[in-house]
Amino acid sequence: MKAKTIFLTIILFFSLNIFSGLFYAQEEVPSKEETIPEESGVEEDPQIIQDRELMRAVSHYETLKKELEEKEKRLNEKEVKLNLLKEEIELKLENLKVLDEKVKNAIANLNMEKQEHEKRIIEAEEQKYKDLSKVYENMKAKKAAQIVNNMDIEVAKKMFSYMRPQAAAEILANTNPEKAALISSALTEKEELVKQ
Repeated sequence: MKAKTIFLTIILFFSLNIFSGLFYAQEEVPSKEETIPEESGVEEDPQIIQDRELMRAVSHYETLKKELEEKEKRLNEKEVKLNLLKEEIELKLENLKVLDEKVKNAIANLNMEKQEHEKRIIEAEEQKYKDLSKVYENMKAKKAAQIVNNMDIEVAKKMFSYMRPQAAAEILANTNPEKAALISSALTEKEELVKQ
């Protein structure tokens, strides 16, 4: 579109120059090339001068036209390349979106697997303390109390939390009073946390 506008402007410019040249041809002083030696005594025909000027203008116009066509051709080639690059970039962006979605899904799956794994660990630990509490429930209270006296408070607390209340009471009754008080206190704290 720009090339056509420039082209039309050049044509208009040269047309005006040609017509003004024709109009003022009588008043112009001929150049050295156009003057005929004075000794011949013959003046050059004004029509020949006009034709020569017209030929120069047409030749100049043709040169400009070729230059404009070349520029337009180069611009079209660049436009084609830019369109190809644009398509390539759009394709890469689409691929990145797909990849991003895959990464998000993979992270979500890993988080689910992690949660499931953590849940299984917690369940396995709970089962361990449930089994341990059954072992102590089946022991004689005095024998179980002797072992509890030397047991870590956290282990004892977890084990007693899974015991039947009657079995826990019998073991605690035979446990060292200080240790029994710590276990009872820890169990009470756990019950309060569960209620909240």
